[in-house]
Amino acid sequence: MKNRIIICLLALFTFQATAKEGMWIPYLLGQLNQAEMQEMGLEITADQIYSVNNSSIKDAIVHFGGGCTAELISSKGLLLTNHHCGYSQIQSHSTVEKNFLKNGFWAMSSKEELQNKGLTAAIVKFMKDVTNEVMEGLDDDMNLSERGEHIQNNIQAIIKLRSEESPFDFSIVPFFYGNQYILIAKETFKDVRLVGAPPSSIGKFGADTDNWVWPRHTGDFSIFRIYAGKDNKPAEYSEDNVPYNPNYHLKVNTNGVHDGDFNMVYGFPGTTQEYLPSNEVHNIAEVYNPARIDIRDRLLKILDKRMRTSEASRLKYASKYARISNSWKKWIGERNGLNESKGIERKQKFENEFLAAVNSKSSWRNEYGDVLDQLKKLYDDRRPAQLERYHYIEIGYYGIGLSRHMFRYRKLIEEAEKEDPELKSIADKLMEGMPKFHESYEPEIDREAMHQLLPIYIAAISDQDLTEELKMLKSLSDEEIHIYIDKLFEDLIFLKDPKKFAKLMSKKPKKAAKKIANSSAYKLSIEMYEHFRNVLNPRVSSLNEKIEFYQGRYLKALREVFPDKRFYPDANSTLRLAYGKVEPYHPKDGVTLNTKTYLSGVMQKYVPGDYEFDLPAKLLELYESKDYGVYGDDGKMPVCFIASNHTTGGNSGSPALNSRGELVGLNFDRAWEGTMSDLNYDERICRNIMVDVRYVLFIVDKFAGAGYLVDEMDLVHHVEAKVEEMDTTNP
Repeated sequence: MKNRIIICLLALFTFQATAKEGMWIPYLLGQLNQAEMQEMGLEITADQIYSVNNSSIKDAIVHFGGGCTAELISSKGLLLTNHHCGYSQIQSHSTVEKNFLKNGFWAMSSKEELQNKGLTAAIVKFMKDVTNEVMEGLDDDMNLSERGEHIQNNIQAIIKLRSEESPFDFSIVPFFYGNQYILIAKETFKDVRLVGAPPSSIGKFGADTDNWVWPRHTGDFSIFRIYAGKDNKPAEYSEDNVPYNPNYHLKVNTNGVHDGDFNMVYGFPGTTQEYLPSNEVHNIAEVYNPARIDIRDRLLKILDKRMRTSEASRLKYASKYARISNSWKKWIGERNGLNESKGIERKQKFENEFLAAVNSKSSWRNEYGDVLDQLKKLYDDRRPAQLERYHYIEIGYYGIGLSRHMFRYRKLIEEAEKEDPELKSIADKLMEGMPKFHESYEPEIDREAMHQLLPIYIAAISDQDLTEELKMLKSLSDEEIHIYIDKLFEDLIFLKDPKKFAKLMSKKPKKAAKKIANSSAYKLSIEMYEHFRNVLNPRVSSLNEKIEFYQGRYLKALREVFPDKRFYPDANSTLRLAYGKVEPYHPKDGVTLNTKTYLSGVMQKYVPGDYEFDLPAKLLELYESKDYGVYGDDGKMPVCFIASNHTTGGNSGSPALNSRGELVGLNFDRAWEGTMSDLNYDERICRNIMVDVRYVLFIVDKFAGAGYLVDEMDLVHHVEAKVEEMDTTNP
């Protein structure tokens, strides 16, 4: 049975890939990738990268907050990740008086490290294929709903059994659109404290202008620490907790990187869609993304204008602006990259090869002859409702802050109608969150956003199955909609008189609930959401189930008709390893972009007083005196470098490792020309961007004066050494 499973896995993992393409499952590296990686320059074994029975590099790789990656770099639980991954935590501790976003933060002792409620750090303990167990009892006569329910029941039963036998957190994740299922066991730590962060003028240098762009000069890092109970196990926050002592932590190599060096990125990439048919890639590039780009473009201009003139507004909206602009710019680059690399045409060519192969054999033709046509039709059938969904998400959820805020009152209003005796406690809990709302909200900014965005939403939704409020808005002229918006804001007591509203919520919560329920803002927000949930989601979901099934059949067909090509699984926030080399690229004719940047380039971009390109005085002084300590390279201070690793969102904060598995950098971005790599990887122009670990150390030590943190780390300075010298027994 074991041999049969391994043969099936090997067949599953075949795809038309180069040595640099792919996000590979670590526990299969020995079977699928080790020989190739070692040919490229890897000096260690697959078992040193991932092992269950021995400490390995995987024990230092951390799922940070569920959305980013981090890595353990000391025996005392010191955790390194990106500045933008820790941004919301840094912001939450910031005030106008103590602005850690602007000025940075450095704990000079453990007592100064800051608690972050709700922040988690998870470490994978093991991964195991459970495909046979998940699919046990499936019947070919089952319809899609029955099949899905049966699989979910099996998954829940497996997790329940595992959870009874082990303290770990378990999940079972589908790969290849349900052709494979992997059980993942994690240990999740809940006491993660902020240790250090450079000012945004370093950690976010270049901000949105440089985002997704190479050359890059950003010191995108922050430092946290995992705490555990005295038994070294996960524990809720307590002053009695102690720094976590990991099974393994990364050594930090201060020799730097050179062109041609082997390089790896180890982390938790979020989502890719490498196996979409060509028409859905067209839908993304030419239908969905342009609509979403236009909406975010309008919102970003509103925020940028206010943030440039008001420090208070900048502090309130910094995190929201960063979140919105990140995808906005990525989508623009994705579309441009697909056009430049002829990504859609390449997929069409591959599909023609697939169809020719299928039609060459009667058994394939009978089983898979219509699978691609069916898949394409389903994606096109979904397009109208999906486009409407995106309009709600971009406008009703991300765009108009008031719309999202009004959901908070739903439970209060529903319970007020039931005469719930717990109504006051519900109201009190709501009011606990109001200071945070006001700290990150300005009515005039949101009013302007609604003036620009609500008419777009109203025009985008179809007339089918509309609520009464939405029908009414569809009948209004643009001028009448603007009058409606102004009146909507005037009706809100929690904006006009927060103190009066707080008193009303405390003394008469039922009356407060009624006042909110009767407001136009609440009615509009709820009806927009109900239309999204009850009309658009069912339309899309009814097709998604079929799409998932046919994508799975398409993948099954691909591996069967192309047995000599290597397939890798789409990213799905599970632990993966990508590998490539430090190498330049040529984004356009006559242009070559080199692999490294230096502090001199930071100075060339320096604009005093500019919120994107200003610099702290201390960094200017260090540059002028060339005081780089032991971290400089031939009189220069390295800042960032690139390599051809296949990365995506979620890889932010991932360690960049050399051929010996030592830390040389910190992944934080991709070059703009290659952001389409989520849909269509092209090794000629796809490059991931990393901050050089020497710049991290320089900022921590020379700039911040927190050299005690560097003293915690295991620094190595060698260029080459034998494989057997790698220590897999640390901490």
